[in-house]
Amino acid sequence: MSATLPESNEPKLSIMLVGLTGDGRTSVMNTLLGRDQKHGPSASSQTTECKRETVQRGDQELVIINTPGVLNTKKTQEEVTKDIVESIAHAALDGGPHVFLLVMRAKCFSEKDKEAVEIIQKIFGDGFEDYTLVLFTYGGSKLVPTYKEVEKFEFLKKFIHGEDSVHSFENNECKNVNGEEKEKQVSELMKKINKMVENNRKRNWPRYTSEMLKKAQEIQKEMEKSEPNSTKEDIVCKTVEKFVTGVVGEPLVGLVFGIVKFVMEKIAKYA
Repeated sequence: MSATLPESNEPKLSIMLVGLTGDGRTSVMNTLLGRDQKHGPSASSQTTECKRETVQRGDQELVIINTPGVLNTKKTQEEVTKDIVESIAHAALDGGPHVFLLVMRAKCFSEKDKEAVEIIQKIFGDGFEDYTLVLFTYGGSKLVPTYKEVEKFEFLKKFIHGEDSVHSFENNECKNVNGEEKEKQVSELMKKINKMVENNRKRNWPRYTSEMLKKAQEIQKEMEKSEPNSTKEDIVCKTVEKFVTGVVGEPLVGLVFGIVKFVMEKIAKYA
């Protein structure tokens, strides 16, 4: 992809996509990867497990992690538990994400949107809002709210730190969204992401790491030492296993299952 980036930018940037089921995370990932294929919120395109892919953009390698959408009413408690722990394990890789993209469909926000954000906040913990950029999808220019309008919504207000905290992608298959327009959308997003990373670097916190992510990173480091030939996928799988089977001990296991209980109660409302 084009555009050489300033030397001050991180050479390797970890970007994690989070959001409500069906709001366009897969479409966003495809756009960031430069894939030209049909996008949409159909059930077949919804992400049901974490996916991790990389792409070179200018002088930066982007590591893009797509997480399962929250509030999926078709999932069992066991599946929800695996989704949550897998998201934590992927987030912990390589030192934590530089930025979370909170992907939301541009529309009138509902109680479900609010509860989805609450779930994501619980999974990743306090402080992740400073590493989060709100990304609207599918709205077109007429539906996408400005950052001033977003500030009026209490559940999103914590993520808004000015115009660079909000961005929009128009990923629908329509005539006015061609390769050049998508490239512009991605270029503008990368400017905002790099600005956020730079601001966090000035605070000596370039990457987000909660206590839970730190514990997952400790497990991953132990496995890298004992099994140096393990792939990233192997490390994630074993980290998930240790959390789910309780090997990590309290209070982290209790915290995970507390989150699962909270999520299942929310899911029951929409089942």
